[in-house]
Amino acid sequence: MPDRSLHKPVAVINRFEVKGDAATFERLFREHSQFLRRRDDFDFLVTVRLVERPDVYAHIGHWRTLRGFLDTVNDRTFQLHVKELGPLVDAEADQAVSVARVLRENAVVGAENVVLTRVTVREDPYAFERGYAEMNEHFGTLGGFGGSDLLRSTLLPGRYTGLQWWRNTADCDRALDSAEYRALRHALGRRADIEVDRTRHVAYERVIG
Repeated sequence: MPDRSLHKPVAVINRFEVKGDAATFERLFREHSQFLRRRDDFDFLVTVRLVERPDVYAHIGHWRTLRGFLDTVNDRTFQLHVKELGPLVDAEADQAVSVARVLRENAVVGAENVVLTRVTVREDPYAFERGYAEMNEHFGTLGGFGGSDLLRSTLLPGRYTGLQWWRNTADCDRALDSAEYRALRHALGRRADIEVDRTRHVAYERVIG
């Protein structure tokens, strides 16, 4: 059974496919993000936009407690924002916990320097987690690697979302062009279905105290 303690951290993962004007969506979603940053138990957020599908965004909001997130969902302002944003997007949502986080340095906003990985593990999730960690170790030897966050879904068995980021676009290019990265990714694919997207870094923002 998944751990649903109200007092433990949770990451809320949203994937948005924008049906209308992207600028309107970004403006309204930024207003929503600033509201989240002022909520009790909010921690930080990350937003990225897919390079090859610029109509698709991924947003990960980290909360210090599940209770803080649930209290916010029931807030009138949150519900008004959802009503405004709803007609603009097709959305998918998940909740997850971070199982492996590597923090080295921040990624430049606006650069194509974040890799978003969506995974469904077919066998031995812990072996997959070890393989993902091995990939991060390789990236760490190349320079410019900012870090990684691997999130395991609490709602969908075997589902993971991974974020890996670099200081800038050139550092990311160099890492993804390495033969060892391709070999490590191929090895991960033997035990999991993996979807990898290069993304543009839109926002990284912490709680407003």
